[in-house]
Amino acid sequence: MITYNQKILLQECIESILSQDYPSIEIVVADDGSTDGTHELLKKYSDENPGKFRLRLSHDNQGITANSNAAHFACSGKYIAWMGGDDVMLPGKLSKQVDYMERHPDCTICYHDLDVFESSTNESLYLFSRKSKPREGDIRASIKYGCFNGACATMIRSQDAPKSGFNLMIPVASDWCYWVDALASGGTIRYIPEVLGRYRRHGNNVTNKVLGIGQNAMDHLNTCNYFFSKYPEHFDEIMYCYAVNVRSLRHSLPYFKALLFSVKVSFDVKSISALIVFLASFGKIKI
Repeated sequence: MITYNQKILLQECIESILSQDYPSIEIVVADDGSTDGTHELLKKYSDENPGKFRLRLSHDNQGITANSNAAHFACSGKYIAWMGGDDVMLPGKLSKQVDYMERHPDCTICYHDLDVFESSTNESLYLFSRKSKPREGDIRASIKYGCFNGACATMIRSQDAPKSGFNLMIPVASDWCYWVDALASGGTIRYIPEVLGRYRRHGNNVTNKVLGIGQNAMDHLNTCNYFFSKYPEHFDEIMYCYAVNVRSLRHSLPYFKALLFSVKVSFDVKSISALIVFLASFGKIKI
């Protein structure tokens, strides 16, 4: 689990982990220099549950990727189930994922569906699978289609996790690179079609949209650049995802040129539809 100034939400997350029916767990928490009393709360939980917690508490704010590495290198289990300090596990999550991976030794990464909910009201907004189509396959699928697996839905086989951890060249959205690097030596990413967790939406989400080209978008483009250098044999998949990322930034870039580039490279339905609407309306409608 990685967290930063989430004390008000952290207790629900921790309780959802402690209530899992899978017995053999260690709860590794990396905190990125919180100033809201998170350290004290975590120490209290650790004292009340001897041997269950492994804490990595920084007094300085290092950033998401560095904090993720603090958690990554502290894990000692056969499997790692990633969580944000504001998300929630539903009953049976860990036991079902472990059982699946035990029965499928070729599975490097296993993920499931999520209930995406509004933090202030606890209202369910939509299923993660409605916005991001579930995919399965090898490294090519993970490169081509990006982060179709929600981070807090993902369990990874430790022996296949990147030995260098999360890529420090990607300061915020480094999880996609982590999944791809894990699949580089073989193995597959597989999907359990069941809602086993809840992903919280609130004003502090890193994935919230920002005006212009934000760090999250820059990280995705730079991840593609990293893939070009490390996995040139997957050039077609990298270019496809690069084009889709450019299309997602069309309102921050020259609109027509961004769509035209995306259509030329990826030829995906969304890019084609947006381009047709733009041309049919003589440039008046930008969807």
